[in-house]
Amino acid sequence: LTRSLTITSVDQTMFEKAQGEKVTLPCTFVLSEEDEGPLDIEWVLIPADNQKKEQIIIMYAVDRIYNHYYAAMTGRMQFTNPDPRFGDGSLDILNLKSTDTGTYQCKVKKAPGVQSQKIQLTVLGK
Repeated sequence: LTRSLTITSVDQTMFEKAQGEKVTLPCTFVLSEEDEGPLDIEWVLIPADNQKKEQIIIMYAVDRIYNHYYAAMTGRMQFTNPDPRFGDGSLDILNLKSTDTGTYQCKVKKAPGVQSQKIQLTVLGK
């Protein structure tokens, strides 16, 4: 039996917020001793509109945070914990806009373990 990393924040997977508010999308995880590869945390936005493709919005890889992929959220999002490698890959999104509505997927990889979790965010108009 191989133990591998586990995402522990599965209690709330739907969030409703008003425009202008802040949301923290949870993604906490526990690594296991078997996981030896580099840690990789990736947040992907799966748009409500199926015509649009998934968009990486922020990622953590090899001790660096990359957050310039998704111009629509530049400056409005950050990892909740500036050092996510100790088990907290949660994402803060500030000053919410209705266009932020969608399904967010947190993917945590540390070979051989890979886990992901989807969270539905609805941003309501004023």
